[in-house]
Amino acid sequence: MHGQTTSRILISGVFLLSLMIGAGATAQVVTHPASSIPQQPQARAGQNHVATEHSPACQRIINECENLGFIQGQWKKDNGLWRDCFDPVVKGGGHATRDGRPINVPVSASDVQACRASESHRKQGK
Repeated sequence: MHGQTTSRILISGVFLLSLMIGAGATAQVVTHPASSIPQQPQARAGQNHVATEHSPACQRIINECENLGFIQGQWKKDNGLWRDCFDPVVKGGGHATRDGRPINVPVSASDVQACRASESHRKQGK
């Protein structure tokens, strides 16, 4: 009986220790990625796309851009999610581009209008 109690205590201790180590590793992983993500010039210029991602219409446009292979942070390679795809579609002034050539992003005009409206509403709320 004494040996069984000791082994239960050891197993419980090892389990709790692994939970604490896992929680510590998770806390480190969750805390630091924001500092390691390269910032786009638009973010430095004060344009925050985080609020845009909460609009269903904007989210559909973002998803289409991602389906076409645009990736956040790759604006220097003419493959950036925001600068090369989302902004030209929503803010106008051109088409999404890759390698300097226009790309058609398959989104509805109503999604573009709804996303523009949510962006203007967000800017007026500041």
